[in-house]
Amino acid sequence: MAFKNALKNLVAHFGVVWSLLLYITVFAALITGLSLPFILPIARAFGEAGVFDGIRAAFSSLFGEDGWNALWNGLYSVYGEIAGVFKANDTLASLTMAFLIFVAVIAFRFFLGLYAIPLATVLDGRMSCNASYGLGGKFFSTLWLSARFSAAKMLVTTLYDVALALVIYGLGRLIGMTVALPFVLMLALLVLVALRSSLMSCWAACTVNGDGVIKGFARSVKLCFKHFGSIYSTYLVTSFLVMAVGLFITVFTLGAGLIIVLPFAAAYFAYIDITEFYNKTGRRYYIDGVVFTPPV
Repeated sequence: MAFKNALKNLVAHFGVVWSLLLYITVFAALITGLSLPFILPIARAFGEAGVFDGIRAAFSSLFGEDGWNALWNGLYSVYGEIAGVFKANDTLASLTMAFLIFVAVIAFRFFLGLYAIPLATVLDGRMSCNASYGLGGKFFSTLWLSARFSAAKMLVTTLYDVALALVIYGLGRLIGMTVALPFVLMLALLVLVALRSSLMSCWAACTVNGDGVIKGFARSVKLCFKHFGSIYSTYLVTSFLVMAVGLFITVFTLGAGLIIVLPFAAAYFAYIDITEFYNKTGRRYYIDGVVFTPPV
């Protein structure tokens, strides 16, 4: 039910996708500017080692006779080239670690997470009273709350992702380099990402409805475990579809499709979140201008 209702509202109010595209573009440019002192030496070393040529060759081989096997073999060769670059240059390895910690983890998660609260406020207004708010205006009016929420979410997701990475690494060591490895790792990633989304599904909605950041997280986790079956199945299916469609579009458009895939996925997950909150708390809400009453 949440899957269908969220999609109906997203299609009816598709303008939020373009607002998120503008937001992502602006903050991606900001983060890229902060990243240049880290990225340029790394990119130069990768170029000299033939890493980028290897990536292009790996994806080009997907359209050959061997298909996916050639793609995985090519990417594994690229992995070996990247490891060789870091083994040969300790300074570059330290620079890359600093980049991953301070830019990819902290700056990326924090700045791109600032849209969650204003977007939840906009969607909450549409669903509760069919009101239309601008994302830009809500971004500035909720900036302090957004900053606290984004900082807290950054901490929670970082800790969770560290545990996720350890699980994926352990599975990789356990299975070894076999044909089943990419499929097992993708399945494990899908299951764990869906669990993370389920636990935080109602966090933003609880926060904008007066619970605050900390209590909002606690209430979100409580709602998740109270309705675990329906919430988790919704996010498992949604995550699978978004991953599958996103991967398909990315591969067959050579990355150009990410321009629309990223804001669409962000908007759709935001609609899933707010819809799950209304469904599990028994609140009536609008679906494309029509009031819907969730079953108790």
